[in-house]
Amino acid sequence: MPARPLNGLTLEELSEELQSRTRAVEALKWLYGLPELPERLPETIPEVSHRVWRPFASRHGVLTPRVRDRQVSPDGTTKYALELHGATVEAVRIPSKDRSTVCISSQAGCTRRCAFCATKELGFVRHLTAEEMVAQYMVARAEAPRDKPASNVVFMGMGEPFDNLDEVLRAVQVLTQGPVPQLRQVSVTVSTSGVLPGLKRFLTESKASLALSLNATTDEVRSQVMPHNRIWPIASLLDELKRDAAASGGRRETLIEYVLFEGLNDSDDDADRLVALLAEVPARVNLIPYNPYPGTTLRTPSEARVAEFHERVVRQGQLCLVRWPRGREIAAACGQLVRSTGGAGFQPSSPTTPSS
Repeated sequence: MPARPLNGLTLEELSEELQSRTRAVEALKWLYGLPELPERLPETIPEVSHRVWRPFASRHGVLTPRVRDRQVSPDGTTKYALELHGATVEAVRIPSKDRSTVCISSQAGCTRRCAFCATKELGFVRHLTAEEMVAQYMVARAEAPRDKPASNVVFMGMGEPFDNLDEVLRAVQVLTQGPVPQLRQVSVTVSTSGVLPGLKRFLTESKASLALSLNATTDEVRSQVMPHNRIWPIASLLDELKRDAAASGGRRETLIEYVLFEGLNDSDDDADRLVALLAEVPARVNLIPYNPYPGTTLRTPSEARVAEFHERVVRQGQLCLVRWPRGREIAAACGQLVRSTGGAGFQPSSPTTPSS
């Protein structure tokens, strides 16, 4: 197999390849100090002997995606269509008051068939490598405003991260390792639709934050929108979160993602059941009004219903926020990443708007 590119190597692996931890540190500082990813590794870099660097560079290279399309919504959310070895995936940069969050994909397409997610229309193309995930972050980071640096990463793009867990865990390690990029563990969040074997591994092997897409308070409804719930039902997933909370003292940042669908999971009874289900799980609930896509039969609740649901949950003592959509105008909101099909099949959803 070809050698793994520089942006997919851990500090320990790079230290071994360059025969020195000091050289490895300097190589990482050089790479992440660049304004953007290079097309190829140069023959020399500062502070690293060329006699060691040249053979390394010729063996490993660097993974640099091609930006096929870039779209910017009025709120500044930017969606990138990135070509990675023949597959096109989407990543999103979401600016906030003092930072930017980069939403990256772990697969081209997806292995799951969640009814509310547009990505399922692509089917499954392939898993992405750690360097392909890190490269998505680096492309978005390069364009983040100076006063809104890309300090947060969420694995919430295309794909089910726990079906590609080895590479996801490597990507998390690379993103959080010192000296650079050294993102905080709590600032890197891995989302799952509820793949129990992967959930068990992740809770054991990683200190990164977790987001569980729950989206229903009964197995009957959850199985309608997330068919794999028949294999790993709600109770089995929440039991793992309870065990992790007991073992860690509740120190892990845990999010419960709850997409609201009109008439399906947005009743007062659902709100009450949600609070009861999470009684022993120290977690914050993110309520997400459904982001529709062409052809879906699911509907978005009114803003009034979302507010009523939120108020009812909060009144019972559950920490809960509403995640109003960002980037819906460019199909960059939660559950809308579908436009990239791989190769020549990419169809932009609207004309490209230049970055500001």
